Amino acid sequence: SRGLGDVYKRQVRVLSLNTHRGQGPTLRCLLEHGDPGERERYRLLHQTRAYTYHIAEWLRRHAASYDVVALQEVFRSLFGGVDRLWTRSATQHVVYKTISGYPRSYVYGCGLAAFRYENLMLSRLPRAEGPPPIQAALPGRVFRLATCGFTLAPLLVAGQTVWFGNTHLHAYHPSKRARQPECIARRIAELGDVPVILMGDLNAVPLGGRDADPLEARRQPKTYKGCRALQVLEGAGLTSRAMRNDPALWTHPVGIPNRTLDYVFASRHFALEDYRVLQEFTLSDHYPVEATLRLLLDRDD
Repeated sequence: SRGLGDVYKRQVRVLSLNTHRGQGPTLRCLLEHGDPGERERYRLLHQTRAYTYHIAEWLRRHAASYDVVALQEVFRSLFGGVDRLWTRSATQHVVYKTISGYPRSYVYGCGLAAFRYENLMLSRLPRAEGPPPIQAALPGRVFRLATCGFTLAPLLVAGQTVWFGNTHLHAYHPSKRARQPECIARRIAELGDVPVILMGDLNAVPLGGRDADPLEARRQPKTYKGCRALQVLEGAGLTSRAMRNDPALWTHPVGIPNRTLDYVFASRHFALEDYRVLQEFTLSDHYPVEATLRLLLDRDD
């Protein structure tokens, strides 16, 4: 018979967070809706651009809680060279990797010469032998300045290979966005019937969620309307608790959340044991999502 130790070894805890390039939450939202006693701290954090360090330090303090952390929108450079615009002394992915203390990382650079950012995955799990990680660009540019991308890394959970993914989809155009998870779904299908956990900022809302973001309505009046990104991933065999429009699962914007943009998806090979949006976290304009999943064996119910 299986003991509790065997079940524990098959349990995985993950976290997904859009870091907002280390710029922190929207200051107006914090000043208007945050704790009045914290307003001066909010202003100082924005003035000193210290959010990258504080996110990294938060990750270090909570490193024992998460096996894999997926970070999106990690700032890299402007016009090919200003790598230190926000961190002043080091690129952001180096700050996150070094201070957080995770032994392994997977960095994928997105964007063009005018604006570059990275998706970063941090892991305490060992690399699985066999095929290398998959890192690829996705179709559809954002304002002709940036591209999107995704990572799939094979890691070991209880001796089995599990593919962990990290992505950040197009923010404004639903038809371009819908093409992006189709690319991810094709690559997952090529892997066969394997365990997959996909994390990221999909910039898509569940059915019943809002059709448009009023702050972006002038640039893109149909920000979410008609977007099929979640349905594409569901068709690829990936599900998430956040696919329903539930205020407890809203992740954006920090201070006055009104929609879900950030998700943890898993294939049929997992049982979902816990799923939570950390609305006490106020170091970005997105709240993080954490999930606890248990890898199933064939003999499991």
